[in-house]
Amino acid sequence: MTLSVVPPLITLTFFLLFSSFPAEAIPSKADTTARTFADWCLNKANESVEIQHTINVLLLKAKTQDCHQADKFLSTSTNLNLDSNQIADIKPLSSLASLTKLSLIKNQIADIKPLSSLTNLNVLYLGNNQIADIKPLSSLTNLNVLYLGKNQIADIKPLSSLTKLTGVSLQKNQIADIKPLSSLTKLTILLLDFNQIADIKPLSPLINLTGISLNNNQIAEVKPLSSLTNLTELWLGNNQIADIKPLSSLTNLTGLWLFSNQITDIKPLSSLTNLTLLSLNNNQIVDIKPLSSLTNLTFLALGSNQIAEIKPLSSLTNLNFLYLANNQIADIKPLSSLTNLNDLSLANNQIADIKPLSSLTNLTALHLDSNQIADIKALSSLTKLTQLSLGNNQIADIKPLSSLTKLTALWLYNNQMIVDKTCPVKPESICSFLPPEGD
Repeated sequence: MTLSVVPPLITLTFFLLFSSFPAEAIPSKADTTARTFADWCLNKANESVEIQHTINVLLLKAKTQDCHQADKFLSTSTNLNLDSNQIADIKPLSSLASLTKLSLIKNQIADIKPLSSLTNLNVLYLGNNQIADIKPLSSLTNLNVLYLGKNQIADIKPLSSLTKLTGVSLQKNQIADIKPLSSLTKLTILLLDFNQIADIKPLSPLINLTGISLNNNQIAEVKPLSSLTNLTELWLGNNQIADIKPLSSLTNLTGLWLFSNQITDIKPLSSLTNLTLLSLNNNQIVDIKPLSSLTNLTFLALGSNQIAEIKPLSSLTNLNFLYLANNQIADIKPLSSLTNLNDLSLANNQIADIKPLSSLTNLTALHLDSNQIADIKALSSLTKLTQLSLGNNQIADIKPLSSLTKLTALWLYNNQMIVDKTCPVKPESICSFLPPEGD
């Protein structure tokens, strides 16, 4: 069983608490911007089904069916959370000018023109809707935080005027051109994952950035990032990056994700001694000597590379998590010093001798599938283990595992030499002599 590695999220996200308070009401068939919520509410019967639904949601927020009382409450509210309410038409929100925080995540909104009048907004969440045109946002010059993830946005020019922004999320859109972001020099957090970005030059003036996520784009050249020396978190997974020299200047980094690229030379990382989390899964790395200086690392993922020699890891004694699956490792002696490890994956390598693991008594999860292991006596000292995977090896005797009484899952599939398939720990259901589904 191989371990699926999801790098821990030291989150590049916005943490906002919205108080759900309602507003006022009065009817009229005047132009949208002149109408109060009471106008919309009292005229509800003549409105579209979508508008009626929005009015009903707002009345619920106001905890009253009285249009005037609701209007009074909503028109003075500063925070409003309308997430996951199946809202499609937001015209009734256009008069709520007191709002400073508004969240409309996970609705069915395409047209955001009614928001253009809400110029007091500091925080706006519009993620997971059907928005393509963001021109109406250009008037919201007081915005500090803007969340537009999971929409259909390609053109971000309207954002160029929002120079007070400190946090922007645009992940999972259709963005290729990020030039309009170059004027947003107050940005500290920027999320651009899952777009179509190749050229990141416009990011070079954004020297206040502390976190940026660019996973799943089409980036090959990372030189423009070299000026961003305040960065503490950088996500560049699943791009087309081979040369990481420009990253050597980013010495404040504590988290760096470079999985699924085309990296062979990791020498530039040796200067990044503040790193605590580093993901390099799925590259073409052979030589890991440059990692020996990164002694603050607690999380290191090196799966699916071409690594055989792991001596440089012996100095990384702060490691809690180490992922080395799918490499060419035979000698694991250098791991014996890593006594703080909790989670270790060595699946799909060329390991026969596992004696060096006997000192790793803090391990709670150990994955040794698909190696050449016959003797497992060394594991008997690892009494904190809760998960142990030994499938696809050459094990005959599983009795040494009887001391591992904290196990909740033990995989022993495809060890043809096991004659006595009695589970060495109780209950029997902990043991699996069959491959996991999907393997």
